[in-house]
Amino acid sequence: MTSVRRIGSFVLTGALTVGLAGCAGSDTSTASDGPTRSDMSQAQRKAALPDLQRDAETVANGMLERIGAGDLTADGDAWVDAHPLAEHHHLGKWTIKDESASTGFVTGTVCVEYRPAKGSEAVAMATANVQYMLAHGSSPADGRIGFVGTGLNVGC
Repeated sequence: MTSVRRIGSFVLTGALTVGLAGCAGSDTSTASDGPTRSDMSQAQRKAALPDLQRDAETVANGMLERIGAGDLTADGDAWVDAHPLAEHHHLGKWTIKDESASTGFVTGTVCVEYRPAKGSEAVAMATANVQYMLAHGSSPADGRIGFVGTGLNVGC
């Protein structure tokens, strides 16, 4: 191999190394973003699940109260503002469906997410479903909460 080829080979190898290292090291996040999904271990995320479940049940109870009061258009964010959730817990979903003609139930879904920092992606979630039977004639109103479950690395 001639000297020119050797030098060219070293230059090409160096350029590829710098290019690849530059791509791998180009993290655009800042330290102020807080922990990311990869910064939290699975054990840390699992530890957040019981509190998420408790908050999801609390929000579902709030939804039952709103439905029982006849407010099928209740705003979940407004309810959570009046009843703050635990630190890093955010309302991911609050959906109320009108009374079903076939079952007579008003149904709803609540999902609470764990986000390590404001604006970051959810790393864990808990979901609960609500069923409310409106009072009809001599039948009293009746509400139930069914906890759906929790999940890691899943948003609502």
